[in-house]
Amino acid sequence: MTPHPSEYDLTAVLATCANPNSDFTTVEAHTASDKTDGTGSQEYEEAATRFCSRDNCFNYKDLKECAQCKSVRYCSRECQRKDWKLHKPTCAYNAQQFAAVEGGEPLLQRNLRHWVARFYSTLVSAAIRGLDLRFDWDRINQGGIIIGLEPRPHLNVGSRWRVGMVAARPNESIFEMLDKVGMMERYRDEVFPGHEEARKRLRESSGGRSDYAYVVILASNCGPDALEGDHPPTYRFTPVDVHREMVNRMPVEFFTVNWREEFTEQVEEDRPTKHLAPGSLTQ
Repeated sequence: MTPHPSEYDLTAVLATCANPNSDFTTVEAHTASDKTDGTGSQEYEEAATRFCSRDNCFNYKDLKECAQCKSVRYCSRECQRKDWKLHKPTCAYNAQQFAAVEGGEPLLQRNLRHWVARFYSTLVSAAIRGLDLRFDWDRINQGGIIIGLEPRPHLNVGSRWRVGMVAARPNESIFEMLDKVGMMERYRDEVFPGHEEARKRLRESSGGRSDYAYVVILASNCGPDALEGDHPPTYRFTPVDVHREMVNRMPVEFFTVNWREEFTEQVEEDRPTKHLAPGSLTQ
């Protein structure tokens, strides 16, 4: 996972965002009512961007957020109940973070939560290809995907970010970046141990057919469409459920394209990956 020459360190993103050089745009420009997906295709918009969070359930209609943590979505109370043992530790941690925020959920955090929900399958695809999991499944243990985002105005609340950088990095490189931005202690003590426990439970429940890769996202108020006012950076650790069958079914050609460029274009054009599930490769 050698960094691409065009990639840059997230600490540079933070330094830029601490003293942005661009003009601010109004908050109202980033909170317009969610009227359209931007594609002009109802059929496309009605297709799935993510599935029920319970392992091996691929229902995608009428998903409801977990009311406590807002980080997973289920198609039914039955699926939520069956997944509770697996989800409970993560739910408690995320709910604690929400409770610690005074004055309600910050705008950047809210927009990032909706962005992750909309582009979840795009994140899964990026993890599979960025880590080259088809050719070496063990790489899921060795690194993750790291993404830097900056705000942009968009009618869809799930598409109010543009990509500043995206890269596959070894664990050590990601840990070093987190340490530089003052996040490593919390990640080391809470986030990564919880992630490893969740991975263990998922591998056991799936008979080794599924595992979690991870994506670390830093969303900062910088760039040409930075919002006016004080909006601190927001971070999100996103585990993505990867099925070995799905990886094995992906054509080799999927791994020969520039996945970074494709990822960036999908976000820019508001065209999230659709129907990324075992047996289905439709985009």
